[in-house]
Amino acid sequence: MSPFEQQAFQTIACNVVDLIPGLKPEQISIDGKLSDYGCNSIDRSDIVWKTLDDLSLDIPIVEFAQVSDIRSLTELMVRHLKEK
Repeated sequence: MSPFEQQAFQTIACNVVDLIPGLKPEQISIDGKLSDYGCNSIDRSDIVWKTLDDLSLDIPIVEFAQVSDIRSLTELMVRHLKEK
């Protein structure tokens, strides 16, 4: 994983762990879906907004339409981190 990928994925994983009790960061897989960890639609929204805030990113909402799992969310964040 590149440094940008590590930063984005670790931020997402930490936000999942902060929101869902009983999870540990090492349990979060980049190949998983947020719903795999018990996240409902409101949780997913909270995780995205918290991650955007933590990474100081401003991504148009329409870009999230193609996000289907943690890997694609990470890739979207990385693309915008590289543009900063």
